[in-house]
Amino acid sequence: MNGINHLWILICACFVFFMQAGFVCYEVGFVQSKNVISVAMENIIAFVVATLSFYFVGFSFMFGISHAGFIGTDNWLLLNLKSNYDYVFVFYQLMFAGTAVTIFSGSMSERTKLKALVIASIVVGAIIYPIYGHWVWGGTYRNQLTFLSRFGYIDYAGATVVHSTAGWIALAGTIIVGARKGRWDENGNPKRLGRSNIPFATLGTFILWFSWFGFNGGNLLKFDDKIGLILLNTNISASAGVVGAVVTTFLIAKDQSFMEAIFNGALGGLVAITAGSDILTPMQAIIVGLITGSVVVLGSLLLLKLKIDDAVNAIPIHAFGGVSGAFLCSLFASPEYLNLPSRIQQIMVQLLGITVNFVWSFGAGLLMFYIINKTIGLRVSNEEEEKGLNIVEFSDVYSWIHYLEEEHYENLTQDLYQKIRQQNIVLKRQANMLVVTQEREREKIARDLHDGVGQSLVALKINLGLIQSKTENEALKGHADRTIKLVENTIEEMRNVIYNIKPVELKRDGLTKSIISLCNKLENLSNIKFNCNIANDLPEWNETEKLNIYRIVQECLTNIIKHSGAAETDINMLTLNNRLLLIRIIDNGRGFAVKNVNSGLGLTAIRERAAMLNAKIMIDSEEGQGTRIILEVPYEKN
Repeated sequence: MNGINHLWILICACFVFFMQAGFVCYEVGFVQSKNVISVAMENIIAFVVATLSFYFVGFSFMFGISHAGFIGTDNWLLLNLKSNYDYVFVFYQLMFAGTAVTIFSGSMSERTKLKALVIASIVVGAIIYPIYGHWVWGGTYRNQLTFLSRFGYIDYAGATVVHSTAGWIALAGTIIVGARKGRWDENGNPKRLGRSNIPFATLGTFILWFSWFGFNGGNLLKFDDKIGLILLNTNISASAGVVGAVVTTFLIAKDQSFMEAIFNGALGGLVAITAGSDILTPMQAIIVGLITGSVVVLGSLLLLKLKIDDAVNAIPIHAFGGVSGAFLCSLFASPEYLNLPSRIQQIMVQLLGITVNFVWSFGAGLLMFYIINKTIGLRVSNEEEEKGLNIVEFSDVYSWIHYLEEEHYENLTQDLYQKIRQQNIVLKRQANMLVVTQEREREKIARDLHDGVGQSLVALKINLGLIQSKTENEALKGHADRTIKLVENTIEEMRNVIYNIKPVELKRDGLTKSIISLCNKLENLSNIKFNCNIANDLPEWNETEKLNIYRIVQECLTNIIKHSGAAETDINMLTLNNRLLLIRIIDNGRGFAVKNVNSGLGLTAIRERAAMLNAKIMIDSEEGQGTRIILEVPYEKN
């Protein structure tokens, strides 16, 4: 049986080692492309450092013979290992130390010196992590009671020992090193940085999820019937964590990313169930995951409010998630699985262990980073941060060239944007001038018609009236009467033409009332019923824009009267998404084959004015099916 147990522990240790690949993928996906090589290499270096520091002194501090329950005192350099199980146990625990060391460096990514992280990794792997680990797990290697274990503190697989410890160290580091450049705008609002490869981050999440089966399954240190429950709880809690995070984001943090909630919820649920996956039922694991998913989202919002810049959200996932798991396992586990006679006693001990973990890990981490910052410095220079740590730390020339290309492209894009913007201004000014010129020409035509042709027709009407009154010839009187009526009709038609040329109501009453008035007048002049429906929330337009919209509608309606043979026409104007004015003019006339008509029927004038408005126009008509003209006119919301 020992052989199977040892094999199971070794397999689980390899699972936990695979977490390193998960951390690399996850963190690389959440940082900017100019730092991805740096983050990947930091993870390898951190694990190497953790291996050696834990080998030299960390294992001794954590699992050596206890001095007053606070620190181990033997097994330096692993010189006293004897049995095969000793080597299996050390290998397994080494993977946990590597995990703790890797977590905090991710939070400080993109602005922290590599040598500073190396020194911090040595201290964490050799001192900070092992000492708290001794207080909780010091009796798992040899039969002895240590500081927190003698009180009955529960942390099955390291919710606080590994995750909260690393999370509180990450909090200390991010406070000392400060936020990344550009993380907050001038108004104090957070700006998104990173996200170089979200599919890669997704792969990292799945790898971590998979590896967690070894993280929790192996800590039983044997292969028995409980393994199934532990692995099931692990998976269920992660899934419930996603639900809790997404629901909380929907209800409370509406402006936050649901994508991040999915990542954070899954990992938060995995961290939390680490504390009690061996004693909780699946239903209790679901509750733990749901609550912790919510806790992680709220923790992220708290960090943003405090302006603490965690590059990969490690603090809410590991620190807050670990606290949640350690507390909730005492709240929900069945009484027979608790280490103390009453639930209240167990809860108080859990709170003690959580508090001690925070004070030790955060306090030691703060002191460590403060000393590093005052000696060799913790943060890279502004110029180095701007360049990216790929080139600064690892002289990756390709990344530097790529960065320069991106910077050049951004500058080029800005220049191009300015050029296009200036050209648009010029084009808009020219379009306005064209409209003004057209309107002046129309006014001249109207004036000429009124002063020239109009006055001549009035004079003709008067003369005909005189002839009619003086002649005794009935036939001549009849001809004069018919001619006078013809002249009157001509004068009325000319007045309509003059009105169409210069719509005085548009400037006086505005676009909506003018179009309604136009519909009413055209309905009186024709046998067509015009149904005019205009929304009340139309945007404000300048004079040129109003005139173009009015002319388009006018051109459509007059052409319907002339050519369509319609009995009814619908005119609808409404806004869409606060960015588009939608104009729909639909008649039930005879229609025409659009593909066979490129000009005429007023189409050329309508298209020209639509282009001036930068509008999208669609003309849909079939013979016998009527005609539909639809325009989408963009506008800027004030």
